[in-house]
Amino acid sequence: MKIKTCSFIDASDLFEECPDAWQIFMDPDPPVTWGDANRTMVSTDSMIFMLEDCFSDDNQTAQQIDSVLRRVKTLSFDTYIDLEN
Repeated sequence: MKIKTCSFIDASDLFEECPDAWQIFMDPDPPVTWGDANRTMVSTDSMIFMLEDCFSDDNQTAQQIDSVLRRVKTLSFDTYIDLEN
């Protein structure tokens, strides 16, 4: 048996100080599979795709979304985002 590891960050860290962006991102539920596991991991490419689909008329919220998007773009392609933590 081969044990594998991966790099990931918690969504709570990614969306730190951006609660309005988190609300927009989660409403409606993002197109991911939620299960009984304790982690739901998405790639940076998937996260960028989902964030680019988020929109807000509110300037502050739009700035938060842009801030989170910039953070994701700084991550290595092999780093995942854990949406459940």
